[in-house]
Amino acid sequence: MQTRKANSEDLPAIISLLKVSLGESLIPKSEELWKWKHISNPFGASPMLVADDNGLICGVRVFLRWEFRQGKKLIKACRAVDTAIHPDYQGKGLFKNLTLSLVEELKEEGVDLIYNTPNSQSTPGYLKMDWEKWGKLPLKMHFNLSLRKSKNQTFSDDWSSITPLFDKIENGTYTPEEIRTNLVSGYLHWRYVSCPLFPYHLISDGATYLLIYRIKEGKIGRELRIVDFFELPGFGENEKKQLNSRLKTVQKNNGVRFTSFSGLQYKKELPIELGHMPVMSIGPEVTLRKVANLEDVLNMPWAWSLGDLEVF
Repeated sequence: MQTRKANSEDLPAIISLLKVSLGESLIPKSEELWKWKHISNPFGASPMLVADDNGLICGVRVFLRWEFRQGKKLIKACRAVDTAIHPDYQGKGLFKNLTLSLVEELKEEGVDLIYNTPNSQSTPGYLKMDWEKWGKLPLKMHFNLSLRKSKNQTFSDDWSSITPLFDKIENGTYTPEEIRTNLVSGYLHWRYVSCPLFPYHLISDGATYLLIYRIKEGKIGRELRIVDFFELPGFGENEKKQLNSRLKTVQKNNGVRFTSFSGLQYKKELPIELGHMPVMSIGPEVTLRKVANLEDVLNMPWAWSLGDLEVF
């Protein structure tokens, strides 16, 4: 058995392995999704290794390339995402071997850190490989329990009309205090417009603000998940009133039971009105692993959005 870099010819075997190992679950295993996620990514093609047993792909480990920025400082990162081991090869250390081998490759490339949001079953394995728990993402929540559930969801998105706004956002400045996703050219379109997993929607005046959200069905009703929010020069009181009026209309028309937003990006002066409930650490669990000689990654001024940490 050999561990090697994956190539384009391995894709059908990798998709087959994912289905055998993981099943379809909530996220479909398809070449379309794989290509969008690991090839079209504006941060670059994903580094991936496979375990090859005489022509049989029995294991795969993939990290999704990502970049963060704090002012002028660029942080090269990867997100530990797709991994699968064939049932006949599980329990033999392949997952650990593939993961640590890929970490060593990233060291040579100059990647600074790896982050992910593992579930409770996989977290212990990551901790044994020097991942560290950052904690659960704080969330700002607003409940709309008085709203009736709507049978029909209504959207009128025109992404093409805000292409100039995308350009302004992606060419904007970064605050030196907070660490956010590096908005390279094409990122917003890739992440939210062309995503094949679920539809994203927008609220915008086309000039001074952009709120991106998706509707997610849950046990207690529909969630309006604000995955990203951008405020641009020219945003004032009139724009704030318009934004919140439109948000309330979307909540009402779609029978939204609660709205969620990253607590790291929520501030008292934030234009989005989400009631008086305190920010609570109830979001996804984040783990980090240093690759380069960074400062204490657990105490860096992270400002992740929900869009940064969604499973996709």
